[in-house]
Amino acid sequence: MITEHSRFQLEASKLGRDVVFQVTVFQKEERRRRRLFAATQCSDPFHFLIQFIIREAPDFDTLLSRFVGQLEHRGFEALRMRMRGDGKWEPWMPVPRFGGADTPEAAAAAAARLAEVRGGNRASVRDADDGE
Repeated sequence: MITEHSRFQLEASKLGRDVVFQVTVFQKEERRRRRLFAATQCSDPFHFLIQFIIREAPDFDTLLSRFVGQLEHRGFEALRMRMRGDGKWEPWMPVPRFGGADTPEAAAAAAARLAEVRGGNRASVRDADDGE
């Protein structure tokens, strides 16, 4: 079943222009497992439409971290955000900075661990081939 989890607004800046993204977060429940997903879009002078889609986030902090990562990847700087609670918008607050699991360094480390589990350390195999 899919239900609404929360709503938030995030203000970001790109090319001297501030954009307020309004995001509705949905919760999907399957077999006692809950996952969050959200999507929003905007345009800028160089692109007709830019879509931001976050799928299968285990919690809200991860979802927000992925969304901010997508913003930064596309040249936006996240400025501030606010949540919607009890039928009204809460005050603006700074966007939290996560040093979590979705950083490029963490992704590279996870890929290296996965490679070791699946078939041994491929980097050492490659190094051994170079030595011959």
